[in-house]
Amino acid sequence: MTINIDIYLKLEDKYYQKGGQFSTLSPFNGAVDAAKYAYVYIKQFKREHGNKEVEIDKVIYEGSIDITEQVQKLCNYGNLYVVK
Repeated sequence: MTINIDIYLKLEDKYYQKGGQFSTLSPFNGAVDAAKYAYVYIKQFKREHGNKEVEIDKVIYEGSIDITEQVQKLCNYGNLYVVK
């Protein structure tokens, strides 16, 4: 299954729009798992920019489902288990 995620971030004084299509593992649990994929992407983005603080402005799953809050919780608590 392929999902679409759009991620809007702020790093220092610059805004970034990232995201695209992600291939998922099966079974896939909708917005809950989409938040995990976005979280992994944001961690990678942070590493590429020297682990600087990144503000998550908005995360949209499949064009209309706002998963920003779920992604922020994952980033704040850092517990993530993608493998099922």
